[in-house]
Amino acid sequence: MNQKTIWIGIIGLISVSLNIAGQQPDKAIKAELGRKYPSLHIQAKVGKRNSPVAGSTYMMTMTMTPEVVIESAQTQPMASASATFLLVTMETSAKYRRGEEELIIATSETKGIPAVSKGSRRSIEFASLSSRYDSDRDDTNVGGQEYKYYIMAVFADDNQFLHFETNCPELSRHLQAHPDLRVKFLGMKPGEKFKTNFK
Repeated sequence: MNQKTIWIGIIGLISVSLNIAGQQPDKAIKAELGRKYPSLHIQAKVGKRNSPVAGSTYMMTMTMTPEVVIESAQTQPMASASATFLLVTMETSAKYRRGEEELIIATSETKGIPAVSKGSRRSIEFASLSSRYDSDRDDTNVGGQEYKYYIMAVFADDNQFLHFETNCPELSRHLQAHPDLRVKFLGMKPGEKFKTNFK
């Protein structure tokens, strides 16, 4: 509970890359996407910074900074694309006082990725989110929102999926079985409840 120092954590990946519309794309589509987006590599990151609230021994301010790192062949052009990034947060009082996990969609943002004449490594930054929460993990917790998961997708210029990624294991498994539901989760709005029981 002695979280006096500011720290930055980059969340590790538990990702799932899924194909267009939940089905295997035909060879012509794959070839076209490969031509427009050569040697494409995409990674989601969430930077976290915690700092203590002045005058409190337990309240913390958490700042979350979502980012997509995209890289393509350096000697070839890359077409324009777009990325959607959602942050999911957890209510701490429900977790530590009642043993229940209450999750909500905290942010949802879509940004364009410009075309380039030669590929390069680029970082697409999304709006940061700050929240306060009680860092005591016991039945005295008074609540607040703490970072839990992300959901991210990158789309081609014709809105076909290039990449889908989440660090929520339950959602990852669910979408591997039901890839057509990706659009549903990407369309969730801030304030909506997010549940991980997909049975």
